[in-house]
Amino acid sequence: MTRTIGVTLAIVVAGCCCLLEAQQYRGNVDVEAVVLPVTVRTSGGKVVSKVSKSDFRLKVDGLSVPIRDLSREADLPLALGFILDSSGSMTGRKLRAGQNLAKAFLSERRAEDRLALWTFGDDRVLERFPFGMSWYLLPRVLETIKPWSTTALYDMIQRVPDVMENARHPRRAAILVTDGVDNASKMSAEEAGKLAEALHTPIYVLGVEPPPPVEGEDRLSYEEILKIIAQGSGGYYRRIPRLDQMPEVTRALLEELSTRYILTFETSGIGTRKWRPVEVTVEGYEVTVRKGYVGTLP
Repeated sequence: MTRTIGVTLAIVVAGCCCLLEAQQYRGNVDVEAVVLPVTVRTSGGKVVSKVSKSDFRLKVDGLSVPIRDLSREADLPLALGFILDSSGSMTGRKLRAGQNLAKAFLSERRAEDRLALWTFGDDRVLERFPFGMSWYLLPRVLETIKPWSTTALYDMIQRVPDVMENARHPRRAAILVTDGVDNASKMSAEEAGKLAEALHTPIYVLGVEPPPPVEGEDRLSYEEILKIIAQGSGGYYRRIPRLDQMPEVTRALLEELSTRYILTFETSGIGTRKWRPVEVTVEGYEVTVRKGYVGTLP
């Protein structure tokens, strides 16, 4: 009798241990959904809006991965985070270009769209117009912006998550308006580019007028750096044309944001959380997407 009870107790204990181990194992599995905004273009740069899910190919760390979901952004409300360079080098028509861009968006927006406005100059990063503020106040806020001091452009890249923190819409983008000059950042251009690759929000960088040349033949130009930052995040860099073409710039940007695809896949939650390079391809087309994510393999 004692032996029977002992054997039964041992089985119960072993079963509990196995159950506990299974629960602990499941507790360590943190499955995440990775969401990638994807823009598809022809070789001539025209945005393509009709591509089927079967045409997309996804690789993570060089491994082919099934795509869980693929949808279009067109019908979703939009959250835009405007980041305006307000340093001393933006005096005059450069600052007006950025102000006019934000105003042009007001005439193109839908009722449910949301916008936030931040400025940066030297080490001062200011939230001027938060998501959810009444639209009629934006032109008044824009009039209060005065250029000052030096430019810490690369340091501003690490504040993009703060800019977008209160965005409630899943369809979102950051718009950075700058002349490209950086003379005060603690972060290097290379570090800013790497940081941009890890962001969940694409940055569309609009350059106002050609920036001055950099010293040294072996150094990247300011525009080349802006392209690296924008493309690394899944956005693009374009130089702003004349002030009277701001509505055209706005419509082109909104059209692009309306034709992006949202590609979703799940991580396994097993293994090491680390940087994972992502590659998305569509045969016969060019694809813009962020460079990767931090997490486990799918």
